[in-house]
Amino acid sequence: MDGLPEPARKALERARALKLSYAVRVVRAPDGRLVAILGEAHLKLAEAAEVGRDVVASFELRGVETFQRKKIFCGRALGVLINVPRTLLRFASLGAIKGSTITEAKQLPSGHTVELERTKVVPFGLHVTSLYMTAFFIVAFLAILAPFIAGISPILAAAITLVALAFQAHMLLVVPAILFRRYAWSWMIHPMIGILTLRDELMAAGTVVMLDDHKRDTAAVVVMGRAHVAGYERLLVQKYGFTRVSER
Repeated sequence: MDGLPEPARKALERARALKLSYAVRVVRAPDGRLVAILGEAHLKLAEAAEVGRDVVASFELRGVETFQRKKIFCGRALGVLINVPRTLLRFASLGAIKGSTITEAKQLPSGHTVELERTKVVPFGLHVTSLYMTAFFIVAFLAILAPFIAGISPILAAAITLVALAFQAHMLLVVPAILFRRYAWSWMIHPMIGILTLRDELMAAGTVVMLDDHKRDTAAVVVMGRAHVAGYERLLVQKYGFTRVSER
C-alpha cells in the first residue's frame, strides 16, 4: 500500500487489524491508480466505526455499495425488512452498536462519494432476487408469530408453517449456488445468491465508470459489505484488468 497517501495507509492498517469488522484489499487499476476495498460488517462497535470514518475521510474519491431499492421490484419492502431489525438492534444496545461506514462516507462534506450500483437497466435477476428475499423474510417473521396466530386462525398458522418449511427445504440449493457464484447464472440455482453476485457485477462496472469520471483523483476507496469483497475483487481482476496489490 506504499502508493497510498500516508493517512489512508495508516487508516487501512488499523481497519485490517479489526478482522471481525473489516476486510481490506488493495487493487491497481489499469491506469495505475490504487483502489482500496473496505469490506465492512454493517453493524459494529464504536472503535471500529471510528476507524471506518478515518478510512473514508482519508480519500477524496469514495465508491459505496447502495442497494437501489427505488428501481428494483419490491426493493423498498426488502429495504425495510432488512433495516428494521438492524435499527432495533442498535436501539436495544443503547447506542453501543454503530451503523455502516457507507453512511459515514455519504455524509462527508468534501470530496466525491459515488453510489456504484446506479445503472440505467437493473438486471432481471436482481428483481427476482428482491421478490424472493422479500417473501422469505415476511414468511420467516410470520413463522415466529405462528403460535400466536394459531390462537386466532389455526388454518392460517398451518399454512404459514407449511410455506416456511418449503423455504427451508429450498435453502439447500444455496450450497450449489455458492459453489457456482462466479457464474452470472448462479442466481437461477437459488435467487438468494443474486443479492451478492449480481450486485458484485454492478459495483465492479460502477467502479470503472467512477475512475473514468474522476481522473484527477490519484486513489480511491470502495466500501461494501464484506460478503461482496471476494466476488467484486475477482471481477475487477478478471474482467476489467485490475491487478492485486494486497492478498491479505
